[in-house]
Amino acid sequence: MNFRELVPKQAWIDLINRGQRRNYRRDAVLLRQGESAASVIALVEGTVKVLQTAESGDTLTLTLRGPGEALGEMGVILDLPRSATIRAVSGCVGYVLQAHAFRGYLDRHQLSRAVYQLAVERMQQVERMRADLARLAPAARLAHVLAHLAGEVGRPTDAGLLVELGMSREELAVMAGMGRSSAAPLLGRLQEAGILSLGRGQVMVKNLHRLEEMALGAANADDDLL
Repeated sequence: MNFRELVPKQAWIDLINRGQRRNYRRDAVLLRQGESAASVIALVEGTVKVLQTAESGDTLTLTLRGPGEALGEMGVILDLPRSATIRAVSGCVGYVLQAHAFRGYLDRHQLSRAVYQLAVERMQQVERMRADLARLAPAARLAHVLAHLAGEVGRPTDAGLLVELGMSREELAVMAGMGRSSAAPLLGRLQEAGILSLGRGQVMVKNLHRLEEMALGAANADDDLL
């Protein structure tokens, strides 16, 4: 569930109407980790990736987000610095609302509690995924990440769910907790099996059901394939 799906239709329209439209080029930074949470962006077009940099300096892609998201809402609600960086994977369109205006918007529509709960659920989702990846075999970890991204931003097409990754295969491998040398052959086998097809900066998921089975590490989930 994203922000647009959470709130009434008129509340989403009101958010858009109150915001200032901005266009973002591919690779543009929409929000930066550590900066003051001065605004919220309602994303209406495009895909972004959520990045977090550790004290060690290592940067990890946490997830992808698509249209219908309110970006940066948690920092505004809690009046805390940005906890992650948001970078455009594709050309994006968003509507920017200043922090005080967004808080007023939440009060007016009585959405503060619901939006807070959504933000907490999102953080818990990230933690659950980290815990799941820690217990899964490499093939299941990769399938888990791909299935998650397809669920978040997969765009239905005649061929399947198109996922604009906006990351290298090395980044994808790191997201799954494995090295590129391990991930590359697994991706190739998934493609050979017709479960997905690989493109530059994108993945077409052709069989989400089989991918999800593999993500669960089920005994019948084509383990011998990988």
